[in-house]
Amino acid sequence: MAKTSNQLLAEALAEASDSAIGNIVYHKAIKPKQQALLVKNGYLKKIIKGWYLLDADLSAQNTGESALWYESIWVFINQYLSLRFKDNYWLSSEASLDLLTDNNSMPAQIVVFIMSDDAKWSVTDLPNGMSLCVTNSKTRPVDLVKFHGLNIFSLESALVNSTPASYRTNPLSLQIALKNTDFDGLAAALIHSSNVASAGRIIGAYKVLNMRAESKKLEAIMHGAGFESIKVINPFDKPPVLFGHAIKEAASASRVRIMWQQMRQSVFETFESSQPKFDFFARPLEETLTMIKEVYLRDAYNSLSIEGYKVTPELIELVSSGDWSPETIERDHETKDALAARGYYDAFNQVLESITEAHNKEDLNLLIDVGITQWYVSLFRPCVTAGIIRDSDLAGFRKGPIYIRKSRHVPPESEQLMDCMTALKDCIAEETSFPVKAILGHFFLGYIHPFIDGNGRTARFLMNFIFIVGGYKWIVIKNETRERYLNALEAASSDENITPFVEFILATIQNANN
Repeated sequence: MAKTSNQLLAEALAEASDSAIGNIVYHKAIKPKQQALLVKNGYLKKIIKGWYLLDADLSAQNTGESALWYESIWVFINQYLSLRFKDNYWLSSEASLDLLTDNNSMPAQIVVFIMSDDAKWSVTDLPNGMSLCVTNSKTRPVDLVKFHGLNIFSLESALVNSTPASYRTNPLSLQIALKNTDFDGLAAALIHSSNVASAGRIIGAYKVLNMRAESKKLEAIMHGAGFESIKVINPFDKPPVLFGHAIKEAASASRVRIMWQQMRQSVFETFESSQPKFDFFARPLEETLTMIKEVYLRDAYNSLSIEGYKVTPELIELVSSGDWSPETIERDHETKDALAARGYYDAFNQVLESITEAHNKEDLNLLIDVGITQWYVSLFRPCVTAGIIRDSDLAGFRKGPIYIRKSRHVPPESEQLMDCMTALKDCIAEETSFPVKAILGHFFLGYIHPFIDGNGRTARFLMNFIFIVGGYKWIVIKNETRERYLNALEAASSDENITPFVEFILATIQNANN
């Protein structure tokens, strides 16, 4: 009996799944007919010639649109390089530093070296405007290490091999590397390499970072090893943020602290002309709560629409009036949009409770710490009631990786979330400016992405809670500005440029006031 089209497709999917390594399929691993069938039906998405991403998200038309691509990119690079060059390759010092210091932004170009006397080099285009550049080196570094299967420089060797341009284009990774490196290993690597120019940059960087002991010790070691003519220079173009946090933490958490200090000035300067509209504590609480409740319908509709839910003002009105519940309306019981609307209503009211507590002089930092969890739980409690997600999913932070579609930013690994969230809460607590607290609080909660879902909504609740306590109105980010909003967040996450996001929030405030 002839097999149906669905049976053939299921067989092809099973073979591709068995052949895939980390969602990556090489064309020789499956039969040509099955490959063609899966490509036609959207399950195999082309990366480059002969290589595919196995992805069941049929709403993503190509590899670059798939969130799974960013989960799989390093797996692909590992397989591709291993097939072409076996073990005769290594990532550049810049790429190695990014991996070892938890730089969560994918670079526009990944540079790879192979050992060869041939002076040729090649560039392979990858999805989303990225590329892989392979170039040659006559010598192979002696201190390469394996990182998720990839050959990369050790942290100490990556520092030694960092070029002057690296200090200008990627100062944050270098600063974190210098804080986290094994000092003795770094000194040994410098002596072995005889790279006095790099020694001068590292000694100078230590001085600028106020790591005076390391600077003096390294200079003494190099002189003692016979390297007398070291020219010590400041390799940074701009003064780096001095980072004095002494507790050992994940590199991604250190990155949050330093980026906050780098970005806060842009927020502070942009908001100098935008002063608070009221005194939160002097104004009657009911007046403030009434003002916020008046924007609920617009806020819920736009916030849920930004997240991709198909909601209507009528559905939101139904939920807010109490005429909807998953227990009594079976049709809505099965509708994620209705559940999202109910969750938003509950979370919105939880934010109002937090605002009430703040007005009653409860500790603001405690309210923010507890509030982030309360708002997130409220968003998804209806899904637990409806049996769509487990109640254990509400406990703590996500337990695995998460990826943002069409973004070069990859949020920190789950093992680093506790450190990252502690760093964020410290930054908010130590910050004196309410606009800085609100805007960077929103950005970094999305940057960290601590939850399995609802990060954007929780981040907007956090921003508005802080804005209200600071005397500013509740901000409604409209769905029609979604593209500009997401592009501004991408610029901040991937390029460390917070200015577009700050300007977007200020324009939103000004438009609302007008």
